[in-house]
Amino acid sequence: MARYRGPKSKISRRFKEAIFGPDKALERRPYGPGQHGNTRRRKKESEYS
Repeated sequence: MARYRGPKSKISRRFKEAIFGPDKALERRPYGPGQHGNTRRRKKESEYS
């Protein structure tokens, strides 16, 4: 399996949790990555998942 060498903060902000260990990216930017990260609405997470 290959090692992920890309932007780790972007991926953790997409899923809204620290995937690659402790990271301050979610504290600094609590919104999703990309041009529409601040304005785009995400689906409400259900209790099922």
